[in-house]
Order: sequence, then structure tokens, then C-alpha cells
Amino acid sequence: MKPLSDVARLLVIIMTVLLCGASVVMGGQTGKIAGHVYDAQTREPLPGASIVIEGTRQGAAANVDGYYFINNVAPGTYSLSVSLVGYQRAVVRNVMVKIDLTTTQDVAISPTSVSVSEVVITADRPLVQKDLTSTSVTVSSEDIRLMPVENVDQVINLQAGVVGGHFRGGRSDEVLYLVDGVSVTDPFNNSRGITVENSSIRQMEVISGAFNAEYGQAMSGVVNIVTQEGSQSYHGSVSGYVGDFFTSHNDVFEGLDRYAMPRTRNLEATLSGPLPIDGLTLFAAGRFLEQEGYLYGRRVYNTTDNIAFFPTGDGAYVSMNPSRRYSASGKLAYGFSDVKMTFTSNFEHGWNKYYDHGYKWTPDGPMNHYHTSQMHGFQFTHAPSPSTFWSLKYSYNYFDYRGYLYEDLFDRRYVDPDRGTPQSNYTFRSGGNYTGRYERNTRTHLVQLSVSSQLSKEHKLGAGVEMQLHRLYNHGYDMVNLTPGVYDSLTFEPVFTIGYRNLGAIGNQAYLKNPIQLSAYVQDKIEYDIMIINAGVRFDYFDASAQYPADLKNPTMNPLYNGYGQYKKASRKYQISPRLGVSFPITDQGIIHFSYGHFFQIPGFDNLYTNSDYLVSSAGSLSTTTGNPDLEAQRTVSYELGLQQVLFEVFSFDVTAYYRDVRNYLGMEIVETYDGKSYGRYINRDYANVRGVVASIEKRLTDFFSVKADYTFQIAEGNSSDPRTVFYNNQSSPPVETPKSVVPLNWDQRNTLNLTLTVGEPGNWTASALFQYGSGYPYTEDVRTSKGLRFENGGTKPATINLDMRAEKSFNLAGLNVNAFLLVYNVLDIKNEYNVNAGTGRANLDIFTSLGGRIIGLNTLEQYLNDPSSFSAPREVRLGASVEF
Repeated sequence: MKPLSDVARLLVIIMTVLLCGASVVMGGQTGKIAGHVYDAQTREPLPGASIVIEGTRQGAAANVDGYYFINNVAPGTYSLSVSLVGYQRAVVRNVMVKIDLTTTQDVAISPTSVSVSEVVITADRPLVQKDLTSTSVTVSSEDIRLMPVENVDQVINLQAGVVGGHFRGGRSDEVLYLVDGVSVTDPFNNSRGITVENSSIRQMEVISGAFNAEYGQAMSGVVNIVTQEGSQSYHGSVSGYVGDFFTSHNDVFEGLDRYAMPRTRNLEATLSGPLPIDGLTLFAAGRFLEQEGYLYGRRVYNTTDNIAFFPTGDGAYVSMNPSRRYSASGKLAYGFSDVKMTFTSNFEHGWNKYYDHGYKWTPDGPMNHYHTSQMHGFQFTHAPSPSTFWSLKYSYNYFDYRGYLYEDLFDRRYVDPDRGTPQSNYTFRSGGNYTGRYERNTRTHLVQLSVSSQLSKEHKLGAGVEMQLHRLYNHGYDMVNLTPGVYDSLTFEPVFTIGYRNLGAIGNQAYLKNPIQLSAYVQDKIEYDIMIINAGVRFDYFDASAQYPADLKNPTMNPLYNGYGQYKKASRKYQISPRLGVSFPITDQGIIHFSYGHFFQIPGFDNLYTNSDYLVSSAGSLSTTTGNPDLEAQRTVSYELGLQQVLFEVFSFDVTAYYRDVRNYLGMEIVETYDGKSYGRYINRDYANVRGVVASIEKRLTDFFSVKADYTFQIAEGNSSDPRTVFYNNQSSPPVETPKSVVPLNWDQRNTLNLTLTVGEPGNWTASALFQYGSGYPYTEDVRTSKGLRFENGGTKPATINLDMRAEKSFNLAGLNVNAFLLVYNVLDIKNEYNVNAGTGRANLDIFTSLGGRIIGLNTLEQYLNDPSSFSAPREVRLGASVEF
């Protein structure tokens, strides 16, 4: 990434003004239907044949070669009506359209017969996708319903190449999330900002390979969700379930053996249909989900306690990882003639707590976390001709996060931050509470203009521009005791007076920033019989709108040293990303594909702006980090080569080899100041490379069963898994040497297998099972067990195994479709070890406890070592029902 020259800057401004828009991300929302219409007897093409998508205003007429195409088709399953004077009308049912792909549907019709006026044909869905030039999986709402899953993340993690939320060995923040073609990624940390419920999903595309030029601000993958629209007739549903944990490991998961109301409660509803205005439809959905969790503490101590041997708690079990979430979504769609308008609104509010093992006997001490997410968007689409359409989109995203124990800053229930601090190793806290607070929010205004045109039978050209205007606010602050060293004259207890440092001091900092992102792309899809090419290029521009100290050795602007009062403005950044994907159909049942591309991503904005006051802690300690608004974009160059092949009539096989080279990865440097202090600063210094093979075999649901197996072999290596590794390594004494060569990354699981089996008859009864295997993630062994040498991620955690199941039965009751279902997670109740001890490589097993000294407290060594968060969740059974009308 290079600073933007004056000429290039002028070109960007001109492009923005001319095109009235401007993105970093633009996602496809529609697909295409194409094919030939010909005489069933003579095989001659039939010019002028009319092809119409039933229930819509979309259609086409066959040209002189009998060829037709219909662009801008929303994903889903349709029926095509094909007619021509003198011929039987044909209806082709079960035609599936996928995001960004072409569905080929040839139709043969016969001359008119007196006895038969209409022929109904069921489309054969191809087992291989001819125009798929990189690894991409399309999941429909029907597919999701059959799976033993209940959220988007579970669906994503079932795809080949996705290991523990990491796409093809990348860091977890390298994925772009789109809803109806608009980014819902929170730029603060590049995470997903809002959850789309399964009931609202029309189709979801998960791209783990090289992606087209329309997608940006991502290096590893894309999750593209298209939501439901209102139907032409009224439909709705109400569903709910309750669930609880049933485990044989009550020695680890304390508190689960006691009676309680169902620990999981869920209620959902949807409504779809037309509104009184002709052409106007509505889809709405809502969900309430409350989970008590499975990680419990015991109230041995109240937060007001201090001395370990004098507890006042009631001994009750208290959930330490509860959560509650409300969500609602709606879409209004209005279409007439060649125009369509949609308004979409999504809302989510949640609350949760995170388990803290140190507070297990003071479970009321950890803070509450709240989040509110909103997305509101408007889209205007116009098709001036059957071959061309353009879209204008506006979206407003709002993501708000807050954390505190008590809402009132001066709540008298707060106690001294040091109260209840353990006086020995392997000891629970004996009182105390969290005293930190945070509040942050991101507001994004997005404008996007895109156009797509079928220039000829072979060329479909797409182009677009986008602008994102961000507003980031972040405030974090800690409570302090304003009367340290003061004791009550009667009780001799320390006097605690709640207070906070002044804003702008270490321990109470805030920033407000307004970065800008622009982008543009051009993409050509070239479709020949012998090959399909996706070729494109995108331009990205970023302005951090911030400054930083001119002399990094004087960040606090000490007038005694160089650089006092001098700042540099962060340079504007731009990059050009070429993308190429090619598919070679060797037969109608075998396809080879190749893809190559350059992918860039600006790091999460908090890495640019954190500690923007450039405060540094006192000399002799390394505890301060600063952002860097002049960070370059991280860069990945990706290659892949794959084969799709039909094995038997209903079996298909897909294998892909890939390689990713990652440079300019986010890392840190340690800066020494003129006055003897030191701090960590984010820079582009890390690197990684990933190579692997993914293989999938699938049997479609025929003869009452389907099977899908996804296997990933992958080697993910780099010099650092965490951008702050250098900072952490330099906090120890002596400092730990940061690897200069590549080592296994934290998520480098070499072998991953997902196996899904479904049996039954959809609409009547189904049962599905999901089996997952992982060979284990790496960990760094304790030097005491590695003969004094430190090998970064030289050990391997135990393998993991999991089995989930779902069963559903449908029946008709008083004209209503009623479904009863059973969902079981971790059927085998296996304790998969996620967090292990560095000395043993096993969860909750420590061989160096004798070096920890005597425990000053009431807990035993075994009680402290028993950390339930080291394991996967125990067996959970959920039972529910839904009513559809």
C-alpha cells in the first residue's frame, strides 16, 4: 500500500462525484438462469419462445439460436413457464438459483397435442457447478433446517477449510460478513456485528477460496447472506424449545445435577405475505433466546468479603456464563414494471457474562456485558432492459457494546478493587469485584452503486463503487480508591471511596475518530462452452483521518526532547487487487478450476486508534500500548487448484489444493523513549503461510438418505498467532525471544473431518447426525518439560470428537403444519480438552503444584485445578415444536 499521490487523489474524488456513491465491500445478491429452448422432436432451436419465472415479473424471450437468459434473479427455488405458439406449454419445477452463479436450464417442448396441453418437468440439479471458479458452498434455508444447528456460526464451521472459525488458516478477523449485499462487519475489530437468525436466511454463500473483485476488506473468506422476502400469500410460523444439560461429569460441571427450570429457553416467530398496496410484501421475524449456561460458581464468599477464612456467602450455585438475546428483522419489498425497492431493518440486543475461574467462589464479582446492533438499509434496483440492471443502496449500521458490573458509576455495592485478592497460588478470590467499565460504538453510513449487464452471450460485466463513512467512539476506565491507606477508626477496615481518574489519564481514556473508506471494482464473467473466466480488479482507498507523534521516542510531548509539539498526519492508503478465476469443464460431469488473487484488509480500527493520547506508563515497566493510524493494509496472495467430479448418479466429489502467502500482518514493536520508558506500538511486521487440501464427497437426498463428508488437511504457520506477541514476550524477565522463523499458529489443526448423515422424507420425518473430528491444536510446552528449551507451539493438544443429532416429525393438525423436534448436542457427553496445562498437555492436570507453596484459603488444590471451562460443553438435550400456517 502506498501513499496516495495528488493525481490519484483527484481521480478518486472525480470518480466519487460522477458515480454518486462509493466500498470496501459489495456482495452479490442474485444469480442468473440461462439455457436453450428447442423442439423435442427435431432438436431445432425455437426462437421467440417465452420463458417466465412463475410468481414474478421476470422473464425472457429466446433468441434466434433458442438461447435465453434471465438476470438479477433472487436466490431460491422456482418454476419456469416455457411457451410458444403451436407448442405445449412446459412448466419446469425445482429450478434452483444460487448467489453469483448461473443455473443452466435447457427446455425441450413438443408441438401442440390435443390430449396434452401442459407438461410438467422436474429440473435435475447438476451435481457439479460449471461456473464455480473457486471454493464456495451455497446453503439454502431448506438445508439449514435439516442440520443439527441453530445459528450461522455452526453452519460456517461445517464447511471444508474452516477450522475453529478460521478460514484457510487465517486469523479470525479476516472474514467479510454481508447481509443482502451490505457489510455487517464491525470495523472496530473486524468481527460480525449482527446475527441473522436461521429463520430469516433465504440462502447463504460461504466462500473460503479466492473471491471475486466485488468483495474487499477480507483476506480469508466471505459469508454472504441473502434474507427472506415477503411471499405473495400469507405464511407464518411460531416455534419454541426448552433444553437442559444431562451429563455424567458432575464432578467437573458442578451445579448441573441440581433441579432447575430448563436452562435454555427459545421462542421464535415469522410472518410473510402481501400488504394492502399492490406489489408490496412484508417478511418479519423475531427471536428470544435465554441460556443459563453450564459453568457454575458457588457463592462461598460475597463480594464484600476479604479474609479467606471468614466467608459470609450462602453456598448457592450461581451461573457464571448466562446469556440473553432478543432479535427482530423485517423486509418490505415493492416492485412494479422494471423497478424494485426494498427496505430492510435488523435489530439485536444481548446480555451475557464470561466465566472467570478465579472468581468461582465469588461468582457475583464479574461484570455484565451488553450489546445492541442495528442495521437499516434501502435498495433501489432498476432494469432498463432484460440484459442490464443497476442498484443503489444505502445502509446505516450501529454497533454498541458496554460492560460494567453495576450501571451506576457510584453504586455503593462496589468494593475496593484489591478486596479479596488471593494471598497464595492455586487460590480462589475471597471477595472483590470487577471495577473496570467500557463503552464503545461504531456508526457507519454506506452508499453503494453497482451495475450489471449481459453484454453478449459470453460476457457479463459488473462494476460498482462504494463509500463508507465511519464514526468510532471508545471509552474505557477503571475505578480507583480516592482514600488509599485510610482506615475506619472503629472497625479498622480500609475506607473505600469510589472515584475515577480524570479523562485523558492512564486508566481513563477515550477517542472519537471518523475514518473513510472508498472502493471501486470491475468484474467480467466470461462464459464459453470450454471454459468460464471470472476476471476482475478492484481499487481500495482508506483515510484514517488521524495523526501521530512525529518522534516516536517522545510520544508524551515532553518539551525537553526532540519532537515536542510535532505530529504527522497518517497518509492516505490505496491498493489495486487483481483477481482471476477459471473453470474448465472437461466433461459435463467433471470440472477443473483455478483461481488467483491479491487480497487486502485494513486491520481493525482499534489497532489504529487505541491510546490515541499516547500516554506511557512509568519507567521500569512495560504495560502500555498505542495504536498506529499509519498502518498499511495486510496482504494475502492466494492460489488454488481444484476438481469437481460426479462419481455416480447421485454422488459428487470435490478436491482443492490451496496456498496462501500472508505479508504485512499486524504485529508490534517495542519503542524506547528518551526518558527511559517503553511501550508497544502496532506495526506491519508479522507474516504467515498456509497450505492445505480440502476434499468433499456428497450424496444428495435420494432414496431417503443423504451423506456429506468434508475433510481438511492444513498446515498454518507464521511467526506469530497474536499481534501482541512481541509485547507479551518483552514483559517477562528476561524477555522471551520472538520466533524469527515460522512456527505452527494457534489454530494449526492438521486434520479436520465433518460428516453429516440425513435420513427421512422432508415434510414428513427426518433425522440427521453430525460427527466432527479434529486432530488437536498446538500449544507451547513448559520449558520445565522441554528440557529447558522453548519451542513455540511445539506440543499438540488431545484430539476432539463430537456427535450432534436432530430428529423431526411433521403432521397436520386442524389444517396447520405441526413439527416436533429433538436436538441433542454432544450426544456422547465427551469432555473435549480445549485448554491444557503447559506442563502436561492435558486439561486440569498440573505436575508442578508442589512449587506453588501452601494454599492460604479454604479451597483444596483439586478444587482449584477443576476448571470446567477447559472442556467442551456437556451433553445438552433440547425439545421443541413449531406451528406453520
